[in-house]
Amino acid sequence: MPWGFDGKEVVVVSDKSVAYLGCIDPHHIEGDMDEIAASGCTSIVLTVNESDWNYYRKARKAIIEAARARGLKVYLNMHGFGIFASSWPSSSYLLERPEACQLFNTGRRTTLACPNHEGFSAWLKDRIKEVVEEFGPDGMFWDEPRFQDSEGWPQEWACRCESCRRAFETKYGKPLPEEVSPEVLEFRQESLLRFLKEVIKVGKEVGGGESVLCLMPWDRTGREPKLSPGWYGVVDWEPFVEIPELDVFSTDPYWIHCQPFEYFESNVKEAVRLAGRYGKKCQIWVQAVWIPPGKEAEVRRSLLAAAEMGADMLAVWSFRGEPGSHVLDLGGDTELIWEMVKEAYRSL
Repeated sequence: MPWGFDGKEVVVVSDKSVAYLGCIDPHHIEGDMDEIAASGCTSIVLTVNESDWNYYRKARKAIIEAARARGLKVYLNMHGFGIFASSWPSSSYLLERPEACQLFNTGRRTTLACPNHEGFSAWLKDRIKEVVEEFGPDGMFWDEPRFQDSEGWPQEWACRCESCRRAFETKYGKPLPEEVSPEVLEFRQESLLRFLKEVIKVGKEVGGGESVLCLMPWDRTGREPKLSPGWYGVVDWEPFVEIPELDVFSTDPYWIHCQPFEYFESNVKEAVRLAGRYGKKCQIWVQAVWIPPGKEAEVRRSLLAAAEMGADMLAVWSFRGEPGSHVLDLGGDTELIWEMVKEAYRSL
């Protein structure tokens, strides 16, 4: 670890990033990028969803140009294509092809596309090629790929669509059960792993730059079944970290709104350990949303702690605490939250 002029150890990270959801009006972009660069950031994670791609490509290109002009790298987050990683915003692809949606074992349709649906997989790979060609990113960020979680887990789980039933029967020689079993858990993990190997490889082959995979964390104490391994499809991080084309392993253990610091700490340490084992960099996301009043300083604390625990890269979701979202607002002071991010980044 290097030493500063005052004789104290200095924690160094290779990248300090912020998620930027962007805007459709290029008039605001220059000011936002000035502020992000001045905050100590070295990159942005730029979200691109189907609406951005279908209607607002000019704005996205303007963001990329403005970021690069200020020395910021740009990682593209395609979390909104087919909604395979997020339920927001809505997907025009799934509106046109509802058969590609994941289904709960109860028959209820979800808002996420199924990784076992061949049509969706082919469609997404084509979009990856087009998006990379159009935007030329420094990297691709694969954000929380998962099977749809349910408040009823493990009694209600996804996916039991026709594609999944067919794939399960081919592999195991018997019908896909209606209840969660060890084979169901194995099947869901292997389905996500196969899917991610394919899309990450495509991103690499077409020039998408550095590949970053962010998997959701879990409660390692066993106190919360809904946050246990497997509730969103992954039961073991290690096979994902091993993906040959993967450069950076990432996770986002958001704790400030509802978990003890132990939840954050245990997930960071495990992510750092596994990334190091396979020669990958480790990125840790810290929440700048869902911050209750009085807990704004925990954002700074978390960023500094992740760096001290060995994270190579840091990131926050999202720019200025996403003050326009009522869903992500627990009453914290977004101006103060952003100040906490800047203080931490400038000190690293």
